[in-house]
Amino acid sequence: MKYAKEVIDLMAAYPGRKFKMRHIVNYVAPGASTRQKASIREGVRRVVLALEESGQISSTREEVPNGSDAEYWWKPQHQELSTRNGNRHNIPQDNCAYSF
Repeated sequence: MKYAKEVIDLMAAYPGRKFKMRHIVNYVAPGASTRQKASIREGVRRVVLALEESGQISSTREEVPNGSDAEYWWKPQHQELSTRNGNRHNIPQDNCAYSF
């Protein structure tokens, strides 16, 4: 999909934050004309629907008429890596499987 990287980069950086379609389109192509934005919006819509179908994001699409003011957000799924990696150093060295 054409805009998948940009959409994932934006939404995954802010898990739980709600984005409207226009915010996502403006992030993907900030200087696009009105005609270009219509094309980009369709590509972004495909990406968002695929991510929602896979369970990565949630939306309010069903709650609003015609999807006009639908909001989309990345679901926080796992513990942050920084916390998990920080806890890794709390393991005593004598429990290590290898001796050096």
